[in-house]
Amino acid sequence: MTSKEKQIKNSFIYLLPVIVGNLIPMVMLPVFTRILSKEDYGVFALSQVYAIFVSGIANFGLTIGYERNFFEHKESKQISGLLYSTLLVVIIALIVFGFLTFLFKASLSKWIIGSPNHAGILFWSYCSTGVMGLKSYYLTYFKNTENAKAFVWYTIDESVMGVLFSLFMVAYLRIGVIGLIWGQLLASLAIFSILSYRFLKNLPVTFSRDALKDSL
Repeated sequence: MTSKEKQIKNSFIYLLPVIVGNLIPMVMLPVFTRILSKEDYGVFALSQVYAIFVSGIANFGLTIGYERNFFEHKESKQISGLLYSTLLVVIIALIVFGFLTFLFKASLSKWIIGSPNHAGILFWSYCSTGVMGLKSYYLTYFKNTENAKAFVWYTIDESVMGVLFSLFMVAYLRIGVIGLIWGQLLASLAIFSILSYRFLKNLPVTFSRDALKDSL
């Protein structure tokens, strides 16, 4: 197989999670729309906007910085230092913004969604999106080391688990739109925990202030 053919194959493989991640929600949409109202989806959408915006701020652009600087480090210790230093800073930032979100969730909900009654949805949306963002650093590592199999399977597993958990909570437990968020949060936490265990086992923990500074 030529390098061009290999590149085309890898490009297709990396598209699989995108295809599956969009196909599954489309298939399950008729089920959810029979239970949830248009207002529920509006609340969900607005809470996601807030969650994505604030999580993006908490990441300080390190998603791009991490991927950009990855190939500048050749030794395992340097790669480890870049990964764990980045994760540590992002986790701390997410906790800080999470505390602020929890503290002012009622006011934020009233301002963004139009009612303080959706404060819990706003907060849990932030938590779910934050965990998904943390997982992306591990997936970037797989992509940059050309471990397409791990990248694809962990991404697809999260999508499938998220839909199954959400379906159980919304259709069976009947807890409302927050079931969509809790389902995704549980799936993201599960995958993030598995990935953390795998990396801690195979990649010794090292911190590098210089690597973090370059990424920032």
